[in-house]
Amino acid sequence: MTPNATAGGTPATNHTARNGRTAGLHASINRLSGAGSARNFAAHRNFAHSAALRPFLNDPWRRHHHRHLGWIGPLFWPYAYGTVFYGALWPYEYEDYDPFWAYGYGDVYEAIFPPDDYGSYVRGDYGAPAGRYGSYGRGRGGAARLATLKRSVAQSCTDEAAEVTGWPIDQIQAVVQPDRQQRTLLDDLGNAVVKASELIKSHCPTQVAFTAPARLADMQQRLDGLVQAINIVQPPLAKFYDSLNDEQKARFNALGEPAGGRPQGQQSAQNLQSQCGETAVAWPADQIGQVVRPNGEQRAKLDALDAAAGEAADTIKAACPSELPATPPDRLAAEGKRLQAILQAVETIRPKLNDFYASLSNEQKARFNTIGRQLFAQR
Repeated sequence: MTPNATAGGTPATNHTARNGRTAGLHASINRLSGAGSARNFAAHRNFAHSAALRPFLNDPWRRHHHRHLGWIGPLFWPYAYGTVFYGALWPYEYEDYDPFWAYGYGDVYEAIFPPDDYGSYVRGDYGAPAGRYGSYGRGRGGAARLATLKRSVAQSCTDEAAEVTGWPIDQIQAVVQPDRQQRTLLDDLGNAVVKASELIKSHCPTQVAFTAPARLADMQQRLDGLVQAINIVQPPLAKFYDSLNDEQKARFNALGEPAGGRPQGQQSAQNLQSQCGETAVAWPADQIGQVVRPNGEQRAKLDALDAAAGEAADTIKAACPSELPATPPDRLAAEGKRLQAILQAVETIRPKLNDFYASLSNEQKARFNTIGRQLFAQR
């Protein structure tokens, strides 16, 4: 895939093992992204043009080296299907824009301490003269804005499910040239991809969550769907790959290599470790205490939450591989382990968060809900 690939191309008839790129592969991605750059497909998705989600897309804290998207307002991991499955096939194309390995503890942190005040977006009471989110009118049309926000989240899930057409089954077949038995296994892989797409869509949120416990619940549901999707796709992918001879495997592997060849192992490992730690942040125990001012009983619950957060961070950190696996099945399996670790981290924190949050008064809850904006404003 090259940045100047054009949409509307047709599958190439002559394939080489030099880099595995084909006109059909370019066209497949560009039909999805509506943009000329395969590498930056995520920047041109429909959610970027949604009036309800656009305000939360380009905030300063998202503008770091890997351009990790994470949460977009109330939506966690827009187009995760592409990040997970395309990343397993073409890891070097997406290591600089919203790479899979940048997802981790920072997203759990942001679920609990959101930087985006989309409650104010819905109410229309931002306070700033021009408003971070444009001129929607103070205090008017809140119901309509909430409905629009819900539709935008739902539409992103529908668009994401449509990305199943981006899996280059036809291109894999053209490059690998499977025999009859291998074609049957490739068909099984294609059917698994369709099933995984439907499952991911079914695990998308249908409501907009405004509190930390509700956001973390949405995140758990989303991660659970992704873990199940990988469990559906990885076995038939591995079975198909294992059926190939060495030459066919080399051609399949070349689909994911950059034009200049695979990066040196040390360089690739360093970049992978950088991505895994990109969103690492310190748990704000002191800030929570200062803002919420818990009583004795609440302090004990907060201490339990602090301990759970530390355990969750360690779990996710341990799931970062030392180097990027060389084959698509192994990369997808490694992604599955990472997602399972993030899911386990959420499952570790969530009951402690629910217990602490439920013990707060309404006034304390309101103060707790502002911590994220305070923390991110200081960055």
